[in-house]
Amino acid sequence: MVDKETTEFSRGSFKEKILRQLEENAAKQAETKFPDPEDFERPSRSDSEEPERKIEPRKVDLEPFKLPVFDFPAADENEAEPFLENENLSEEGDSLRQKLDGMVSEEIQNQDIPPQFSSSETKVQDEKIEQEQFSEKKESEKMVKHQPSRRTSNSSKKTSSSKKNKNKNKNKKKKKVTAGKIIAVIVVLLVLVVGGTGWYGYNFVKSGIQPLDSKNATAKSINIPAGSSSKQIGEILQRQSIIKNGMVFQYYTKFKNYSEFKSGYYNLAPNMSLSTIASKLEEGGTEKPVAPTLGKILVPEGYTLTQIAKAVTVNSGSNEKNAKTPFSEADFMKTVQDPTFIAKMVKAYPKLFASLPTKDSGIKYQLEGYLFPATYDYTKSSTVESVIENMIQAANTQLTPYYDTIAQKNLTVNEVLSLAALVEKEANNDDDRRNVAGTFYNRMNAGMTLGSNLSILYAEGKLGEKTSLSEDANIDTNLDSPYNLYTNTGFGPGPVDSPSLSSIKAVLDPAQNDYFYFVADVTTGKVYFAKTLAEQNANVQKYVNDKISS
Repeated sequence: MVDKETTEFSRGSFKEKILRQLEENAAKQAETKFPDPEDFERPSRSDSEEPERKIEPRKVDLEPFKLPVFDFPAADENEAEPFLENENLSEEGDSLRQKLDGMVSEEIQNQDIPPQFSSSETKVQDEKIEQEQFSEKKESEKMVKHQPSRRTSNSSKKTSSSKKNKNKNKNKKKKKVTAGKIIAVIVVLLVLVVGGTGWYGYNFVKSGIQPLDSKNATAKSINIPAGSSSKQIGEILQRQSIIKNGMVFQYYTKFKNYSEFKSGYYNLAPNMSLSTIASKLEEGGTEKPVAPTLGKILVPEGYTLTQIAKAVTVNSGSNEKNAKTPFSEADFMKTVQDPTFIAKMVKAYPKLFASLPTKDSGIKYQLEGYLFPATYDYTKSSTVESVIENMIQAANTQLTPYYDTIAQKNLTVNEVLSLAALVEKEANNDDDRRNVAGTFYNRMNAGMTLGSNLSILYAEGKLGEKTSLSEDANIDTNLDSPYNLYTNTGFGPGPVDSPSLSSIKAVLDPAQNDYFYFVADVTTGKVYFAKTLAEQNANVQKYVNDKISS
């Protein structure tokens, strides 16, 4: 039965609506979906209809879910006829119901739907649809719960934006830190490069200043052309393997103010320092090449012939310890006593040897004191004779300016050298030398002996040897020897050692004093002078005897 709650009803429109709904339901069922509840929405009711049965909806706390709304086409006004009164409606309703049931059953049979379509069944179906719709709402609610709300999305956006800002700040900090590290690395590298360059430059200059080979004393004859600059000289020396670096030589000589270099031939060795080479270049070279030296012989001031004989065996120009020369001590002593060699030297240097004592005069060695103390080079062609002759030649060269002075003072070269040899051993400085020479002259002018211990030590063969203070003080003043100047007046038979030019000058220009005595402190070497014998004895006791006993 159709409910009697409707007052107006259009047969044609209702029929069409039912058919349309059935078609839509069939289409939805074909898509395996249940029809929405609104597909079966009942026709609208007028105000005169009975109040609808209230169905309280189930309360579900869900967010609003909007269901689709279907708009049914309104019925044509021409076809819309007002419903009859209640009594006519019941009559026509039966026939209409029957027709509708038939149509519905036919339609259901065509769509394989059970042919039952009563109001009660419709209600049940509506409840089922509501339940299914409710379950779909729950499922949609679950899905909705998983979706963030606007606030959540906004907060998440803020969070994400803050995270992005933090990430940006972190990235900026990282970039700053990275840039700082890069700058620090660059600075460190620059410091290392500058420091390394400075250290390399310092070592380069320091190494360049040192001798090329400190152990190689072999000299070469180097020609420096006229007008050569320090740069050109440095290049020549480097090319000849004399120095390490020509550029270092150039800047070193400019820094040390070496500038007046002279042309000529120079004998230079790899063991020479830059300062030594520069000094030689300022002194000047020779016009012709001179044989390069193999080494040097050092003869100190005050050496005796026996000491010089030992000195010629030592190469003083080498840095090697105990470096030797090709000369022997025996050959040296044999040559200086050879009459033929002596005669040859007398002939070669007549002024120097004009007063040379004879062999039978009681002297030990004729050439004692005539070999000038200095440093001498020797070459590959050097011999013992050439070395000795170089020493004699040097003595002649040093005395040449004084030969006239010696003659004017009524002195001989042998007397000057004999007195100068004593002065050399008795004094330590130029003032003392002149005072000692003046004292010797005062004693000789007074008819006194020179009273020197040195001559007695020489006669005994101890001069130049290591002796104790006691031996020096307790000499035999009664020794029978022409060298005993305690018993023999005058200058003595000849020199007892090779005096320096300073001692020779002191003898030629003595101090004017009134001393007759002097004594040297045995510990300090300081000379104390006295006018009387009493003063001399006091000084001897104080500066010699007391110190020897202590």
